[in-house]
Amino acid sequence: MRLHWRKRYITLGPVATVIGLAFRLRDPLRLLGGKQDYGITCALVLGLSDGRSARPPVTGPLGLYVRRLSRLSAAFALVSDASLAVLGGTLKRREATSGRLADALAWLYLGSAAVKRFWDDGQPEEDLPFLRWSCEHALQRVQESLLGVLDNFPSRATALALRSLAFPLGARYRPPDDALVAEVARALGEDGEARWRLTADIHVPGPQEPGLGTLEAAFRKVSLAEPLRARIREAVRRGALAAVPADTLAERALAAGVIDAGEARTIREAELARARAIAVDTFSPEEYASHRRAPAA
Repeated sequence: MRLHWRKRYITLGPVATVIGLAFRLRDPLRLLGGKQDYGITCALVLGLSDGRSARPPVTGPLGLYVRRLSRLSAAFALVSDASLAVLGGTLKRREATSGRLADALAWLYLGSAAVKRFWDDGQPEEDLPFLRWSCEHALQRVQESLLGVLDNFPSRATALALRSLAFPLGARYRPPDDALVAEVARALGEDGEARWRLTADIHVPGPQEPGLGTLEAAFRKVSLAEPLRARIREAVRRGALAAVPADTLAERALAAGVIDAGEARTIREAELARARAIAVDTFSPEEYASHRRAPAA
């Protein structure tokens, strides 16, 4: 085996500053497959350092994800180059393998897009959970796709060699944990600036339109009523109000002076809007039976 240094620029990451190692492998005995000459890009340096050898122009959480995306970009280049070298034209017929490579590329793109969006928005602190969830999900999916390619490689010796180069420390990326998922859900469930910044370019129909229009109208009214509900819950906790019956809680809170008439109206409007948003069609047994198709003769 002869080794020599070459520059290889990995441009799939957000910043194209990664230089990997390359070696040329000759296999005259055809131990790895049908070819004698392989050109394989090596991702070992980035793999061992988890991308720390890359030098992104940003620091903090954004820099961390730039490095990791660059590291997996190098791993993708390694696995895709090796797949083309070993499988050749048969790669086109191996649709599961080519599909996994396409998935890896797509998730690299989506992770890079999340990084760029966070950067373009000025790195707002309230959007950090969205960045973390997007990048951690993308990193795990890229890793899963590349490992799926290697797990189904026709040559096990080649697959093991590639795995030791692309993932020398094993599969380290995990999907977002439950705490992060809950943090993102809370941020999206609040009528705040972060939610509206993410949905600024989405068309929202009028409140009378079924579907998204009705749902968004209910969301705004429920968000306005939530602080009032919190006040009523506090009154129940103190013993100033009985918790049941729940359907008269707002009226009893009004009578007790916990909320005023305008606030009670806000709560009632929120209840009506929520009921309309979750309403479904109902049928009596007779109506249901009348719509059933008669059995074929």
